[in-house]
Amino acid sequence: MLRKVVTAGITAATLSAVGTVGAQAEEFVIGAVNAHTGFMAAYDAPFMQGVSMYVDEANASGGLVGKYPIRLIERDDASDPQKTAVSISELLDAEQMNMFISSTISPSAIAAGNMVQKQNLLIMHTIASQPTIPARAGGGSYLVMMSDAHMGGVYAKFATDDLKAKTAYIITSDFDPYTEFLPLYFKDLFEEMGGTVVGHSTYSYDQQEFSKVVADIKKLPQEPDVIVAMPFDNDFPIFINQLRAAGVKSTYLGPDVLDQPSVKGLGKVVDGVHYVTMAAPGVSEGAAEFVTAYGDKYGNADSFYPAMVGYSAMRMVAAAAEAAGTIEPAALRDAFGQLENVSTEIGEVTFKGVGKAPNLPVHIMRIENGEGVYVTSIKLDPSEIPDAKQ
Repeated sequence: MLRKVVTAGITAATLSAVGTVGAQAEEFVIGAVNAHTGFMAAYDAPFMQGVSMYVDEANASGGLVGKYPIRLIERDDASDPQKTAVSISELLDAEQMNMFISSTISPSAIAAGNMVQKQNLLIMHTIASQPTIPARAGGGSYLVMMSDAHMGGVYAKFATDDLKAKTAYIITSDFDPYTEFLPLYFKDLFEEMGGTVVGHSTYSYDQQEFSKVVADIKKLPQEPDVIVAMPFDNDFPIFINQLRAAGVKSTYLGPDVLDQPSVKGLGKVVDGVHYVTMAAPGVSEGAAEFVTAYGDKYGNADSFYPAMVGYSAMRMVAAAAEAAGTIEPAALRDAFGQLENVSTEIGEVTFKGVGKAPNLPVHIMRIENGEGVYVTSIKLDPSEIPDAKQ
């Protein structure tokens, strides 16, 4: 599955940032089909910018593990799963690849896995977090983003151990597995640790009105210690404003997508809101340096989160290639699943003994005066990660 570079005069358009390459150097070919445009571009595109940053830096030093020039082939699926399938088919016909990167969108991620598994390829799914994706995609499918189950478990441990919470209220939406299941994962571990979920409401995507949910919370004999809900940034501002306007002061545990200027700019109403992240610049020197370099290169430093995940994912790939001693696709795929304590900008990452989603420190942040302030980091034991829900 190795392609050969037979000339030293390759252009940058053909081989990203390789410079002068000796004859017969073996390429490491990455195929990527995901969203450069459309509604998922806010997540897929920065992830791929992080990948591209790593590719440029690695190629300037000889390539992956210093000896395999990396060629990154990207296609835009415009956030459309049907276009995903067409583009993947075209790539499989035209190229021999060493690994593949798909989209965050579950249908696209699963379709990609099913299509490329016969090639024995390692496949990563940008920042997809649904824990059932690898099993449904099959083959060499891995999440490189913390799973929804992982996030829910981290919140349960934080609520119990750090906030000393005894009661919780959860709110879900069946619009997306993230909004539907993450609060339920929280419930699983929170109750196992002795907490009580005192109520459960539902909402619809882009609902624009949460008075019934707020009224149900207000009817409780006592405010819950924490409220756990994962509305996306179109619904969150309305919900938090209506919640606080009604006088509900419960600690709010929300989604990782709250790490955006549009949310932090809501003013005092979001002070005290918590969110989880894998990318906290203040936690490590490497993370802070990445954010600076990413902002300098792309001018959109606010999107550093998915970009840092993409960059760190390529560190994992390099570690797998080192461990395998080869870039042969099947060997690389298998070595990836045995990674343990790999140092990256998002922390030390382990797959060995965990499964197809990484275990790593998850950072809890709290919004204060329009800024995300670091609170603590939590690394779960694999036994503490709730079981995936179908």
